[in-house]
Amino acid sequence: MTEPSRRTRPDWQTWPNLITMVRFVLIPVYVALVVAGHPGWALASLVVLGVSDWADGFLARRLHQESALGKALDPIADRLAIVAIVLSLVLVGLLPWIVVAIVVAVDLALLALSSAWFRGNPDLRVTWTGKVRSALLFVGLPVLLFSSTSVAADHHWIRNVALVFVWLGTIGHVLAGLQYAAEMSRKHRTQRAPA
Repeated sequence: MTEPSRRTRPDWQTWPNLITMVRFVLIPVYVALVVAGHPGWALASLVVLGVSDWADGFLARRLHQESALGKALDPIADRLAIVAIVLSLVLVGLLPWIVVAIVVAVDLALLALSSAWFRGNPDLRVTWTGKVRSALLFVGLPVLLFSSTSVAADHHWIRNVALVFVWLGTIGHVLAGLQYAAEMSRKHRTQRAPA
């Protein structure tokens, strides 16, 4: 893309944003496949979700296509994917309810703060804790789903390893949530401080 075309392209019209929108579409597809009892196909869609999560950030940096919309949509897509994946695995009995309760509680608390202080868009950078959390969950949850396939039926240790990753990711979710809440609080105080 030439320099002039990059300047005239609307901020939202980027390849990374298109990939993020595909992620939003894939989330209900994945849930439908899990609930319908097709763990193999669900696992394939989950792999695509994970690759697209990496790809949109990589392309944004590589093509210099960072955008305000992308920064807002990417964490929303991540959280929706995590909640949908966790909830679907709970519904089919692979994961205890406490995991989804923790994940949803953290996200609802952040949503409440974001809505109250920033009208839903605090414009925060993704923290390393958030990235590690996502990586742990995006490894643990697919492996947990894989443990329910016929291929892994005789290997119970696979489920145990997956649960370790999921619990570490859940703890990371809480820590990342605390970091985001603290950052929102700092930003809110700064905005309210007199000039």
